[in-house]
Amino acid sequence: MTPLPEHLRQATRARTEEVDKRARAALAELAKAGKPISFTAVARQADVSTDLLYRSSELRTLIERRRAKRGSVATAPAALHGDSSTAAEVRALSARRARQQEAHHDEVTRLRKALEAAQGENLELRRRLARHETD
Repeated sequence: MTPLPEHLRQATRARTEEVDKRARAALAELAKAGKPISFTAVARQADVSTDLLYRSSELRTLIERRRAKRGSVATAPAALHGDSSTAAEVRALSARRARQQEAHHDEVTRLRKALEAAQGENLELRRRLARHETD
């Protein structure tokens, strides 16, 4: 993979800095207005994705600190389970779904084979019946 040209790296850096500034400004505005601080509220105010806020360790830490300081937002579902991120829950659910899919696939395969065998037996019995009736 070839490295990005310098002008693209600069554009990416500028965009990242601009998004960071918007998120910080949104966080400050929410705090100043006395509004509840959450990742969703900051994302809406800054017009950025919540995923971006979660992935940026610096912004994530700032939001979590402000939220904890204010105590204005209910504990996130991930924190209730002792996990600092919903990513672990998503991975666990995805793994569970994959196991279930595999089990269903195996069952469908087994049932198809049984159906094929039953259809073969049925065909054989119909042929025997047809021979018997003509005699």
